[in-house]
Amino acid sequence: MARAALLLGVENTAAECIVRAAQRLDVSVHAATLREVYARCRPQTRRGLSGVVFTDFRSADQAVDQLAEYCAGQGIEAVAVSGAQFSPLAAALAVRLGVPGHSAGLAAATRHKWQMAQALQQHGVPSARTVALVSPEAAEQRLAAAGLDYPVVVKPAENTGSVGVSVLHGPQGLRPAVRRALNHSADSTYGFPYDAVALAQEYLEGPEYSLVSVVHEGRCTHSVLTRKYTTQGREREETGYTVPPGLDEPAAARAAATVLRGLRALGLRDGIAHTDLKLTPDGPVLIEIDAGPPDGAVLQAIQHATGTDMAEAYVQAVLGEEPRARPARSGAAALRFINTAAHGTFRGLTGLVLNPHLAAARSYVDPGELVGGVEVKHTRVGHVIVTADVPAEADRRAEAVMTRVDCDVEA
Repeated sequence: MARAALLLGVENTAAECIVRAAQRLDVSVHAATLREVYARCRPQTRRGLSGVVFTDFRSADQAVDQLAEYCAGQGIEAVAVSGAQFSPLAAALAVRLGVPGHSAGLAAATRHKWQMAQALQQHGVPSARTVALVSPEAAEQRLAAAGLDYPVVVKPAENTGSVGVSVLHGPQGLRPAVRRALNHSADSTYGFPYDAVALAQEYLEGPEYSLVSVVHEGRCTHSVLTRKYTTQGREREETGYTVPPGLDEPAAARAAATVLRGLRALGLRDGIAHTDLKLTPDGPVLIEIDAGPPDGAVLQAIQHATGTDMAEAYVQAVLGEEPRARPARSGAAALRFINTAAHGTFRGLTGLVLNPHLAAARSYVDPGELVGGVEVKHTRVGHVIVTADVPAEADRRAEAVMTRVDCDVEA
Protein backbone atom coordinates (compact mmCIF):
# COMPACT_ATOMS: atom_id res chain seq x y z
CA MET A 1 0.00 0.00 0.00
CA ALA A 2 1.27 3.48 -0.86
CA ARG A 3 2.27 5.67 2.04
CA ALA A 4 -0.36 8.20 3.12
CA ALA A 5 -0.40 11.20 5.45
CA LEU A 6 -3.10 13.43 6.91
CA LEU A 7 -2.46 17.18 6.74
CA LEU A 8 -4.31 19.30 9.30
CA GLY A 9 -5.21 22.58 7.60
CA VAL A 10 -4.64 23.23 3.93
CA GLU A 11 -5.21 26.93 3.24
CA ASN A 12 -1.75 28.47 3.57
CA THR A 13 1.47 28.50 1.57
CA ALA A 14 3.15 26.05 3.95
CA ALA A 15 0.41 23.52 3.16
CA GLU A 16 1.07 24.00 -0.55
CA CYS A 17 4.76 23.22 -0.01
CA ILE A 18 3.94 20.11 2.04
CA VAL A 19 1.50 18.76 -0.55
CA ARG A 20 4.05 19.24 -3.36
CA ALA A 21 6.81 17.66 -1.27
CA ALA A 22 4.64 14.62 -0.53
CA GLN A 23 3.95 14.18 -4.23
CA ARG A 24 7.68 14.14 -4.95
CA LEU A 25 8.09 11.46 -2.28
CA ASP A 26 5.19 9.42 -3.70
CA VAL A 27 3.15 9.99 -0.53
CA SER A 28 -0.57 10.55 -0.85
CA VAL A 29 -1.96 13.42 1.21
CA HIS A 30 -5.41 13.73 2.70
CA ALA A 31 -6.52 17.03 4.22
CA ALA A 32 -8.59 17.79 7.30
CA THR A 33 -10.14 21.21 6.98
CA LEU A 34 -13.40 23.15 6.79
CA ARG A 35 -15.60 23.04 3.72
CA GLU A 36 -15.42 26.80 3.16
CA VAL A 37 -11.62 26.82 3.60
CA TYR A 38 -11.22 23.98 1.13
CA ALA A 39 -13.30 25.90 -1.41
CA ARG A 40 -10.77 28.77 -1.25
CA CYS A 41 -7.70 26.56 -1.74
CA ARG A 42 -5.64 26.97 -4.88
CA PRO A 43 -6.72 24.48 -7.58
CA GLN A 44 -3.19 23.02 -7.72
CA THR A 45 -3.39 22.16 -4.02
CA ARG A 46 -6.82 20.56 -4.30
CA ARG A 47 -5.62 18.47 -7.25
CA GLY A 48 -2.68 17.25 -5.17
CA LEU A 49 -4.93 15.77 -2.47
CA SER A 50 -6.05 12.15 -2.40
CA GLY A 51 -8.93 12.91 -0.06
CA VAL A 52 -10.46 15.48 2.25
CA VAL A 53 -12.32 15.17 5.54
CA PHE A 54 -14.35 18.14 6.73
CA THR A 55 -13.82 18.51 10.46
CA ASP A 56 -15.23 20.60 13.29
CA PHE A 57 -12.09 21.58 15.21
CA ARG A 58 -13.93 23.34 18.05
CA SER A 59 -13.98 20.12 20.09
CA ALA A 60 -10.55 18.46 20.15
CA ASP A 61 -11.88 15.14 21.49
CA GLN A 62 -14.54 14.85 18.79
CA ALA A 63 -12.05 15.86 16.11
CA VAL A 64 -9.60 13.17 17.22
CA ASP A 65 -12.36 10.55 17.20
CA GLN A 66 -13.49 11.51 13.69
CA LEU A 67 -10.00 11.80 12.26
CA ALA A 68 -8.78 8.54 13.81
CA GLU A 69 -11.70 6.72 12.17
CA TYR A 70 -10.96 8.39 8.84
CA CYS A 71 -7.26 7.54 9.01
CA ALA A 72 -7.97 3.91 9.86
CA GLY A 73 -10.24 3.62 6.83
CA GLN A 74 -7.72 5.26 4.49
CA GLY A 75 -4.58 3.51 5.73
CA ILE A 76 -3.03 6.79 6.86
CA GLU A 77 0.20 6.41 8.83
CA ALA A 78 1.37 9.97 9.42
CA VAL A 79 0.01 13.29 10.69
CA ALA A 80 1.36 16.68 9.59
CA VAL A 81 0.25 20.23 10.31
CA SER A 82 0.09 23.36 8.17
CA GLY A 83 0.51 25.57 11.24
CA ALA A 84 1.40 25.37 14.92
CA GLN A 85 -2.22 25.96 16.00
CA PHE A 86 -2.86 22.31 15.09
CA SER A 87 0.06 20.92 17.12
CA PRO A 88 -1.84 19.72 20.23
CA LEU A 89 -4.48 18.04 18.06
CA ALA A 90 -1.80 16.41 15.90
CA ALA A 91 0.00 15.06 18.97
CA ALA A 92 -3.21 13.53 20.37
CA LEU A 93 -4.12 12.02 16.99
CA ALA A 94 -0.62 10.57 16.53
CA VAL A 95 -0.90 8.83 19.90
CA ARG A 96 -4.32 7.42 18.97
CA LEU A 97 -2.94 6.10 15.66
CA GLY A 98 0.36 4.90 17.09
CA VAL A 99 2.39 6.93 14.59
CA PRO A 100 5.31 9.37 15.03
CA GLY A 101 4.51 12.66 16.74
CA HIS A 102 5.40 15.00 19.56
CA SER A 103 4.90 14.36 23.27
CA ALA A 104 1.14 14.52 23.91
CA GLY A 105 1.72 15.41 27.57
CA LEU A 106 3.61 18.58 26.60
CA ALA A 107 1.66 19.37 23.44
CA ALA A 108 -0.42 22.18 24.97
CA ALA A 109 2.76 24.19 25.59
CA THR A 110 3.55 24.17 21.87
CA ARG A 111 0.55 26.46 21.29
CA HIS A 112 -0.06 28.12 24.65
CA LYS A 113 2.73 30.67 25.05
CA TRP A 114 2.34 31.01 28.83
CA GLN A 115 2.83 27.28 29.28
CA MET A 116 5.68 27.48 26.78
CA ALA A 117 7.37 30.24 28.76
CA GLN A 118 7.05 28.21 31.95
CA ALA A 119 8.46 25.06 30.32
CA LEU A 120 11.45 26.95 28.90
CA GLN A 121 12.12 28.59 32.26
CA GLN A 122 11.86 25.30 34.15
CA HIS A 123 14.48 23.76 31.84
CA GLY A 124 16.79 26.75 32.13
CA VAL A 125 16.48 27.71 28.46
CA PRO A 126 17.34 31.40 27.85
CA SER A 127 13.98 32.93 26.95
CA ALA A 128 12.08 36.19 27.26
CA ARG A 129 10.68 36.87 30.75
CA THR A 130 6.91 36.59 30.60
CA VAL A 131 3.98 37.60 32.81
CA ALA A 132 0.39 36.33 32.45
CA LEU A 133 -2.40 38.93 32.47
CA VAL A 134 -6.11 38.25 32.88
CA SER A 135 -7.34 41.79 33.48
CA PRO A 136 -6.51 45.12 31.77
CA GLU A 137 -7.07 46.94 35.07
CA ALA A 138 -4.51 44.84 36.96
CA ALA A 139 -1.93 44.75 34.18
CA GLU A 140 0.27 47.61 35.42
CA GLN A 141 0.38 46.14 38.92
CA ARG A 142 1.32 42.71 37.56
CA LEU A 143 4.19 44.16 35.53
CA ALA A 144 5.50 46.08 38.52
CA ALA A 145 5.28 43.03 40.81
CA ALA A 146 7.24 40.98 38.29
CA GLY A 147 9.86 43.72 37.85
CA LEU A 148 9.17 43.85 34.12
CA ASP A 149 10.28 47.21 32.70
CA TYR A 150 9.29 48.85 29.45
CA PRO A 151 9.44 48.28 26.59
CA VAL A 152 7.24 45.19 26.71
CA VAL A 153 5.47 43.06 24.14
CA VAL A 154 1.79 42.35 24.82
CA LYS A 155 0.32 39.35 23.02
CA PRO A 156 -2.40 36.70 23.34
CA ALA A 157 -1.34 33.48 25.05
CA GLU A 158 -2.58 31.66 21.95
CA ASN A 159 -2.42 33.18 18.50
CA THR A 160 -1.00 32.74 15.03
CA GLY A 161 1.37 35.12 13.32
CA SER A 162 1.39 38.60 14.88
CA VAL A 163 -2.35 38.78 15.56
CA GLY A 164 -3.07 40.84 18.67
CA VAL A 165 0.59 41.72 19.33
CA SER A 166 1.63 45.21 20.52
CA VAL A 167 5.02 46.68 21.44
CA LEU A 168 4.70 49.29 24.21
CA HIS A 169 7.39 51.72 25.34
CA GLY A 170 5.40 53.01 28.31
CA PRO A 171 2.17 52.48 30.27
CA GLN A 172 0.14 54.54 27.80
CA GLY A 173 -1.90 52.09 25.79
CA LEU A 174 -1.28 49.13 28.10
CA ARG A 175 -4.91 48.55 29.00
CA PRO A 176 -6.18 48.70 25.39
CA ALA A 177 -3.36 46.40 24.30
CA VAL A 178 -4.23 43.85 27.00
CA ARG A 179 -7.92 44.13 26.17
CA ARG A 180 -7.13 43.54 22.49
CA ALA A 181 -5.07 40.45 23.33
CA LEU A 182 -7.79 39.08 25.61
CA ASN A 183 -10.37 39.45 22.84
CA HIS A 184 -8.44 36.94 20.76
CA SER A 185 -10.54 34.04 22.05
CA ALA A 186 -10.68 31.74 19.03
CA ASP A 187 -8.75 30.91 15.88
CA SER A 188 -10.15 33.13 13.14
CA THR A 189 -10.07 30.39 10.50
CA TYR A 190 -10.80 27.11 12.26
CA GLY A 191 -12.60 28.20 15.42
CA PHE A 192 -10.23 26.62 17.94
CA PRO A 193 -11.19 28.00 21.38
CA TYR A 194 -8.25 29.96 22.80
CA ASP A 195 -7.48 30.62 26.46
CA ALA A 196 -8.47 34.15 27.47
CA VAL A 197 -5.04 35.08 28.83
CA ALA A 198 -2.76 37.89 27.68
CA LEU A 199 1.00 37.96 28.11
CA ALA A 200 3.45 40.75 28.75
CA GLN A 201 6.91 39.76 27.60
CA GLU A 202 10.17 41.64 27.94
CA TYR A 203 11.28 43.31 24.73
CA LEU A 204 14.65 41.82 23.84
CA GLU A 205 17.31 44.08 22.38
CA GLY A 206 19.22 42.82 19.38
CA PRO A 207 18.66 41.54 15.84
CA GLU A 208 15.94 38.93 15.33
CA TYR A 209 16.48 35.55 13.72
CA SER A 210 14.54 32.38 13.06
CA LEU A 211 15.55 28.76 12.69
CA VAL A 212 13.62 25.92 11.05
CA SER A 213 14.37 22.49 12.52
CA VAL A 214 13.24 18.97 11.64
CA VAL A 215 13.05 16.44 14.49
CA HIS A 216 13.12 12.67 14.04
CA GLU A 217 12.90 10.37 17.07
CA GLY A 218 14.05 13.30 19.18
CA ARG A 219 17.14 13.95 17.06
CA CYS A 220 17.21 17.42 15.56
CA THR A 221 18.56 18.66 12.24
CA HIS A 222 18.61 22.44 11.84
CA SER A 223 18.45 24.30 8.57
CA VAL A 224 20.42 27.55 8.47
CA LEU A 225 19.58 30.57 10.57
CA THR A 226 17.60 33.27 8.80
CA ARG A 227 17.64 36.99 9.58
CA LYS A 228 14.12 38.26 10.21
CA TYR A 229 13.01 41.82 9.36
CA THR A 230 9.94 43.64 10.68
CA THR A 231 8.43 47.09 10.68
CA GLN A 232 8.90 49.30 13.72
CA GLY A 233 6.22 50.87 15.89
CA ARG A 234 3.54 49.51 18.18
CA GLU A 235 2.24 46.85 15.78
CA ARG A 236 4.92 44.89 13.93
CA GLU A 237 4.64 43.34 10.48
CA GLU A 238 7.10 40.88 8.99
CA THR A 239 8.80 42.38 5.95
CA GLY A 240 11.14 39.56 5.03
CA TYR A 241 13.99 37.14 5.72
CA THR A 242 17.56 36.67 4.54
CA VAL A 243 19.18 33.23 4.34
CA PRO A 244 21.78 32.82 5.82
CA PRO A 245 22.14 35.86 8.09
CA GLY A 246 25.88 36.38 7.68
CA LEU A 247 26.76 35.47 11.30
CA ASP A 248 30.11 34.02 12.30
CA GLU A 249 30.12 30.28 13.01
CA PRO A 250 30.43 30.49 16.83
CA ALA A 251 27.41 32.83 17.10
CA ALA A 252 25.33 30.64 14.80
CA ALA A 253 26.33 27.52 16.75
CA ARG A 254 25.32 29.11 20.07
CA ALA A 255 21.95 30.06 18.62
CA ALA A 256 21.36 26.54 17.26
CA ALA A 257 22.32 24.97 20.59
CA THR A 258 19.86 27.21 22.46
CA VAL A 259 17.07 26.33 20.02
CA LEU A 260 17.79 22.61 20.52
CA ARG A 261 17.39 23.03 24.29
CA GLY A 262 14.04 24.72 23.67
CA LEU A 263 12.78 21.95 21.39
CA ARG A 264 13.66 19.33 23.98
CA ALA A 265 11.97 21.31 26.75
CA LEU A 266 8.71 21.19 24.76
CA GLY A 267 8.94 17.47 24.02
CA LEU A 268 9.25 17.78 20.24
CA ARG A 269 10.08 14.32 18.85
CA ASP A 270 8.90 13.92 15.24
CA GLY A 271 8.04 16.87 13.04
CA ILE A 272 9.09 20.40 12.24
CA ALA A 273 9.55 23.55 14.32
CA HIS A 274 10.09 27.23 13.61
CA THR A 275 11.84 29.16 16.40
CA ASP A 276 12.10 32.94 16.77
CA LEU A 277 15.01 34.29 18.80
CA LYS A 278 17.15 37.35 19.30
CA LEU A 279 20.89 37.62 19.67
CA THR A 280 21.11 39.90 22.69
CA PRO A 281 24.31 41.30 24.22
CA ASP A 282 24.10 38.37 26.66
CA GLY A 283 23.71 35.76 23.93
CA PRO A 284 20.82 34.04 22.13
CA VAL A 285 17.41 34.27 23.83
CA LEU A 286 14.30 32.50 22.57
CA ILE A 287 11.10 34.44 21.90
CA GLU A 288 8.84 31.52 21.01
CA ILE A 289 8.75 28.16 19.27
CA ASP A 290 6.10 27.21 16.72
CA ALA A 291 5.67 23.44 16.49
CA GLY A 292 4.81 23.66 12.81
CA PRO A 293 6.25 24.90 9.53
CA PRO A 294 6.98 28.56 8.82
CA ASP A 295 5.39 30.46 5.94
CA GLY A 296 5.83 28.55 2.70
CA ALA A 297 7.85 31.42 1.25
CA VAL A 298 10.41 30.94 4.05
CA LEU A 299 10.68 27.25 3.14
CA GLN A 300 11.25 28.22 -0.48
CA ALA A 301 13.90 30.81 0.41
CA ILE A 302 15.78 28.21 2.46
CA GLN A 303 15.67 25.79 -0.47
CA HIS A 304 16.93 28.41 -2.93
CA ALA A 305 19.85 29.21 -0.62
CA THR A 306 20.82 25.73 0.59
CA GLY A 307 19.30 23.23 -1.82
CA THR A 308 17.47 21.58 1.09
CA ASP A 309 13.73 20.97 0.90
CA MET A 310 12.59 21.26 4.52
CA ALA A 311 9.01 20.38 3.52
CA GLU A 312 10.22 17.03 2.18
CA ALA A 313 12.26 16.48 5.34
CA TYR A 314 9.14 17.19 7.40
CA VAL A 315 7.07 14.63 5.51
CA GLN A 316 9.84 12.06 5.98
CA ALA A 317 10.02 12.79 9.72
CA VAL A 318 6.29 12.28 10.37
CA LEU A 319 6.45 9.04 8.37
CA GLY A 320 9.16 7.83 10.75
CA GLU A 321 11.88 8.00 8.11
CA GLU A 322 15.32 9.59 8.39
CA PRO A 323 14.84 13.12 6.99
CA ARG A 324 17.17 14.60 4.40
CA ALA A 325 17.52 18.02 5.99
CA ARG A 326 21.17 19.02 5.88
CA PRO A 327 22.20 21.90 3.57
CA ALA A 328 23.37 20.70 0.16
CA ARG A 329 25.06 23.94 -0.93
CA SER A 330 26.18 27.30 0.42
CA GLY A 331 24.29 30.12 -1.27
CA ALA A 332 22.08 33.00 -0.18
CA ALA A 333 18.52 34.16 -0.73
CA ALA A 334 16.47 37.15 0.35
CA LEU A 335 12.70 36.91 0.82
CA ARG A 336 10.70 40.12 0.92
CA PHE A 337 6.97 40.30 1.53
CA ILE A 338 4.85 42.75 -0.45
CA ASN A 339 2.56 44.53 2.02
CA THR A 340 0.10 47.36 1.54
CA ALA A 341 -1.62 49.72 3.95
CA ALA A 342 -4.24 50.60 1.35
CA HIS A 343 -7.87 49.51 1.65
CA GLY A 344 -9.96 48.78 -1.41
CA THR A 345 -10.05 46.67 -4.58
CA PHE A 346 -6.81 44.98 -5.54
CA ARG A 347 -5.88 45.61 -9.18
CA GLY A 348 -2.52 43.87 -9.29
CA LEU A 349 1.22 44.21 -8.74
CA THR A 350 3.30 46.37 -11.03
CA GLY A 351 7.03 46.79 -11.48
CA LEU A 352 7.99 43.11 -11.48
CA VAL A 353 10.40 42.71 -14.39
CA LEU A 354 12.53 39.85 -15.67
CA ASN A 355 15.64 39.51 -13.54
CA PRO A 356 18.16 36.65 -13.61
CA HIS A 357 18.37 36.77 -9.80
CA LEU A 358 14.61 36.81 -9.20
CA ALA A 359 13.94 33.20 -8.17
CA ALA A 360 10.26 33.62 -7.31
CA ALA A 361 7.51 36.22 -7.38
CA ARG A 362 3.95 35.61 -6.30
CA SER A 363 0.74 37.50 -5.66
CA TYR A 364 -1.56 36.10 -2.98
CA VAL A 365 -4.54 38.16 -4.12
CA ASP A 366 -6.42 38.06 -7.41
CA PRO A 367 -7.43 41.26 -9.21
CA GLY A 368 -10.89 42.35 -8.10
CA GLU A 369 -10.55 41.03 -4.55
CA LEU A 370 -10.83 43.37 -1.58
CA VAL A 371 -7.82 44.02 0.64
CA GLY A 372 -7.55 45.79 3.99
CA GLY A 373 -10.24 46.68 6.49
CA VAL A 374 -10.80 48.45 9.77
CA GLU A 375 -9.00 45.72 11.76
CA VAL A 376 -6.03 45.49 9.37
CA LYS A 377 -3.10 47.90 9.26
CA HIS A 378 -1.17 46.07 6.54
CA THR A 379 -2.22 43.38 4.10
CA ARG A 380 0.35 40.91 2.79
CA VAL A 381 -0.35 40.57 -0.91
CA GLY A 382 2.68 38.68 -2.19
CA HIS A 383 6.41 38.06 -2.02
CA VAL A 384 9.61 37.97 -4.03
CA ILE A 385 12.72 35.83 -3.54
CA VAL A 386 16.12 36.75 -5.01
CA THR A 387 19.31 34.70 -4.93
CA ALA A 388 23.00 35.52 -4.65
CA ASP A 389 26.29 34.00 -3.54
CA VAL A 390 26.40 35.91 -0.23
CA PRO A 391 23.73 37.43 2.06
CA ALA A 392 24.78 41.07 1.62
CA GLU A 393 24.43 40.80 -2.15
CA ALA A 394 21.04 39.07 -1.76
CA ASP A 395 19.87 41.99 0.39
CA ARG A 396 21.02 44.53 -2.19
CA ARG A 397 19.29 42.68 -5.00
CA ALA A 398 16.09 42.36 -2.99
CA GLU A 399 16.09 46.09 -2.28
CA ALA A 400 16.54 46.83 -5.99
CA VAL A 401 13.59 44.60 -6.86
CA MET A 402 11.33 45.99 -4.12
CA THR A 403 11.94 49.63 -5.09
CA ARG A 404 10.22 48.88 -8.41
CA VAL A 405 7.27 46.89 -7.06
CA ASP A 406 3.99 48.67 -6.40
CA CYS A 407 0.62 47.37 -5.22
CA ASP A 408 -2.26 48.85 -7.19
CA VAL A 409 -5.31 49.21 -4.92
CA GLU A 410 -8.39 51.20 -5.94
CA ALA A 411 -10.08 52.83 -2.94
